[in-house]
Amino acid sequence: MTTPALALLALVAFVTEMALFGGVGALAHHATGGGAAGWAAAVAATLLVLVLWGVFMAPKGRLRLAPGPRTVAAIVLVYGVAFGLLATDRVGWAWFVGIAGLAVVAAQTVLQPGEHAGADRTP
Repeated sequence: MTTPALALLALVAFVTEMALFGGVGALAHHATGGGAAGWAAAVAATLLVLVLWGVFMAPKGRLRLAPGPRTVAAIVLVYGVAFGLLATDRVGWAWFVGIAGLAVVAAQTVLQPGEHAGADRTP
């Protein structure tokens, strides 16, 4: 894959990841019934997913999973959140996460450590 194509894939994946993380918070907020407890749950769930993503999924994650398990984890998270958003009547958001989530899954499959927008691929 060319560097511009990798940069575009990384950018789309990043934007989708932000929508995905926001979706996690929205689902936690909804699951706890809203209010102050809902906001606390939203923040906690989002932070948990961000930390886990950073450790196991991010290109520079300390314990980054191998490509196969990383792809499976991305599929489960993307489509779990997409279906959860659909179930809570957040249809547009759900479709965005579900369709654009393919970029996240592709990025987890093809991007190697150090490959991200603007990365130099020379050895």
